Amino acid sequence: MTRLIMRRGPQVGKVFTLEGEIVTLGSGMKNGIVIQDNDVSREHCRLVRVMADYELHDLNSARGTFVAGQRLKAGWLLKPGNVIELGENVVLEYDRAPAVVEMEKITTSSAPKHITKPTEKSHPYLVITAGPKTGEVYPLKSEKVTIGRDQTSDIMVANSAISRSHLILRWKDNAYEIEDQGSTNGTAVNGAVLEAKVPRQIHSNDVINVAATVEFRFTWQPDDVKNESEETREKLARPSTKEFLQRETADNKLITQPNSKRQTSKLGTGLQQGALLDHVFITYARSEWQSIVVPMMALMQDAGLKVWVDQYLIQGGDDWMVAVEQALSECKLLVVVISPEALESRYVRLAYRYFFNREKPIVPVLYAPVDEVPLELRKNDLLPYSSSDRKKTFDNLIQEVKRLKG
Repeated sequence: MTRLIMRRGPQVGKVFTLEGEIVTLGSGMKNGIVIQDNDVSREHCRLVRVMADYELHDLNSARGTFVAGQRLKAGWLLKPGNVIELGENVVLEYDRAPAVVEMEKITTSSAPKHITKPTEKSHPYLVITAGPKTGEVYPLKSEKVTIGRDQTSDIMVANSAISRSHLILRWKDNAYEIEDQGSTNGTAVNGAVLEAKVPRQIHSNDVINVAATVEFRFTWQPDDVKNESEETREKLARPSTKEFLQRETADNKLITQPNSKRQTSKLGTGLQQGALLDHVFITYARSEWQSIVVPMMALMQDAGLKVWVDQYLIQGGDDWMVAVEQALSECKLLVVVISPEALESRYVRLAYRYFFNREKPIVPVLYAPVDEVPLELRKNDLLPYSSSDRKKTFDNLIQEVKRLKG
């Protein structure tokens, strides 16, 4: 699990879990992480997921965002132990559990396949992981569960920041949907703020932040979450803030680059640093590798383009994460093969959001019809795929890639 631990500020020792693709920090109540301090701007900084870690960006804050004592002017890929300063008053430590744990959580299913609705014997839970009554477990046995300040709520949270009728969970299509009821201070899932009255399906291990006051974990294994919370509290038994900052300042004198390379296995990634510069990165659903990506790559390479894909690596493994992290950083352009399965892939979303947030060019190829094209892929015109004339599709793609590469 990736998290921020407040070492100095209004809530020393508070742990902020990071599970969204993009997490914003600021004093405004609509942020994923709200920090009420005079040095913190309303929208202060933003975290963008890059594989197992996050890249930190300042949002033109008044008092600045600093890592290792350096004021941010561009993105900084965070590593465990990094110290983040928001102005002069707030200090956060960036921490991460091993990547294997992260990947296990990503692949956890929403519900056992035999469950058609919650019952007395088989149901999920909400566990409070931060805020009042941390560790409290709420079994979800009904097809509709209300959460709010009102005493008639199924889960009543007595806090003025929480609306009387704040949010609702509804069972639909073998899973719970969450819907904010137009609350004053908002609801976020994995750091992404929900739009009022727009339901969203939640999955096992999703983090629900209610009014930046109470944090719930949605789970089918509540004991695992409680044990994890206890481990987190044990890790908070660290040196004092002064000792911690003195140690970090001394260590950071040795830091020359923000992006230290993560350790790989004996097999490695097969890549040298800088090997993917000027390459085109293709992201896609792996089940569509043979049907579209193989012929696409062949024609692109015949046209003199350098192309990289992750097919030769085990998706989710350490070598894969290191290689994709390098590809995201070094590749000049991204091609996204759009299909319903691709848009459901966390890894595909990670790639196109990374390129979008850095204003790096993206070429979307519409391989199969989808209900809605994500906002990040609407900037460029979609290249439609024609099964009857694949060569024309790929020729148009090559022409567009060469144009964007200049």
